[in-house]
Amino acid sequence: MAFQPSKSKKHNTKIAGELNMNSMMDMMTIILLFLLKSYSTGGALATQSESLTLPTSQRTIKPKKELNVSVAKDVILVNEVPLMNTADIPKEGFMIPQLQSKLIEYADQEKALEEVGKEFTHEVIIQGDKSIQFETLFKVMYTCSKSEFYKMRLLTIQGSKSAP
Repeated sequence: MAFQPSKSKKHNTKIAGELNMNSMMDMMTIILLFLLKSYSTGGALATQSESLTLPTSQRTIKPKKELNVSVAKDVILVNEVPLMNTADIPKEGFMIPQLQSKLIEYADQEKALEEVGKEFTHEVIIQGDKSIQFETLFKVMYTCSKSEFYKMRLLTIQGSKSAP
């Protein structure tokens, strides 16, 4: 047997609920910040110059933001800062001393950041002009590997997927 409601409950009219704008504004701010962060990290990591024309590839993996070594036709750049002319690369041996000292400097900085909590990934992105000699690219890769940057990626531009 069900109980009958009291007279005060019988005539009680419900008030329509209101939308809390503070919670809605907080939610929209969080979404906006997330989208801005995603957009800013998805930008182009490589800027081409007249002396650097990257080869094309059909790979679709996007590069991460890591240490960047560029080998243009006439200059070697580390993180977009000119380091040396390609004509100054030693003919004998595989090591490039100027590049090695700069890379060791960056490795020491990354090791210092490990104490704060940022992991040293040992990764380097190498951009090589499509017209440079393999010997030059090999020397750059060898120098990177001996300077604690042994995880190397060669940066290319995504080409068309048409058959040759």
